[in-house]
Amino acid sequence: MTSLIDVVLYSYNVITFGGEMVKLNYESGQKPLWSQLYDILSSKILDGTYQEGDSLPGDRLLMETYDVSRVTVRQAMDKLMNEGLIIRQRGKGTRVLKKRDLLGTTFVSSFKGVEEKNQTKDRRVISVSKEVPPVDVAYFFGLDRHACVLKLVRYTYVDQKVAVYYETYLNPIVSFSETADFSTSLYQKLEEVGYPINRVQETITASLMNAKEKKLFGVSQVEALMNRCRRGYCGDYPIEYTYSKYVAKDYQLNIDSK
Repeated sequence: MTSLIDVVLYSYNVITFGGEMVKLNYESGQKPLWSQLYDILSSKILDGTYQEGDSLPGDRLLMETYDVSRVTVRQAMDKLMNEGLIIRQRGKGTRVLKKRDLLGTTFVSSFKGVEEKNQTKDRRVISVSKEVPPVDVAYFFGLDRHACVLKLVRYTYVDQKVAVYYETYLNPIVSFSETADFSTSLYQKLEEVGYPINRVQETITASLMNAKEKKLFGVSQVEALMNRCRRGYCGDYPIEYTYSKYVAKDYQLNIDSK
């Protein structure tokens, strides 16, 4: 007779790896296996288990160690590369890159204390589609790597020129279709369907425009951009992931810490 303890133990794959016990959770409703594998490998890089220049185990060894498919391993590796933690080269394997030391500032404020100030309300919906999202978005939503989500592209115009580019992805638990009207406030629409955004995490960086961005914003010379990554939650549920690009001279962010 199978006991409850037997069932729980069977739901995990437990293997000794590098002197420690590692686990992947196969229970229904848990994070995808590729996401769990990314968590394990990234933590080993960030805690120094794997140092700069070290080679990670090959795909086959990872497959055998964690009892996962090659596709799962490659999806985890895709996110590690996207985070700048590793480099993969044919014939040379996978090596750990030097962790960048970034100058950062953390603001802790009330949700309503973060506001945008623009001189125009001219925000236009450019496209709404169902697409496979970037690896960061799939990881944030806890989805299989190739699951499709709703993608919304919007521009804000200043003096008839694009000043802000928004690329928003919505968790599939929100029941919007590609024909929904997104010309009004997105957060208001989310609240209307029962998923109000009440917590956000944001990362803001600066960069210079590349050729594609110069064309998008209609400029001939290289200008500065503010790049904003916004992750919105309804309680503990990840709902919205937005990449934004702002022409720096046309944008002002006010943060009122309370």
